Amino acid sequence: MKLVKVSAAIEIVSVATGKPQQRRVAILQRDDGHFTFAEEYAYKSEYEGEIIAEGWRRLPSEGIFASAEIAEAEGHSAFLRRHKRQSG
Repeated sequence: MKLVKVSAAIEIVSVATGKPQQRRVAILQRDDGHFTFAEEYAYKSEYEGEIIAEGWRRLPSEGIFASAEIAEAEGHSAFLRRHKRQSG
C-alpha cells in the first residue's frame, strides 16, 4: 500500500496506560487502486533514559473506498467515534 496523506496528530489519553498519546489517521492507496484508512499512534522506546526508537505505528486498515477523499472522510469519522469520550 502507498501512503497518500496523514492527518494532523491529535493527543488522546491511552485507555491502556492512562497517559497522553498522539494519534492520527493515514490514508492509503491499495494495490488494486482503491483507498483505505488506518489509525496510527506515536511511540517512543527508551532504555535507561535514552531513546532507542521512536516513530509511528499503524493499526490494521479499515474499509475500501473509491477515492482518497471518501477514505479520509470515513477515517476521520471513525476516529472521532472511537475517541469522542477522550477528546471532549
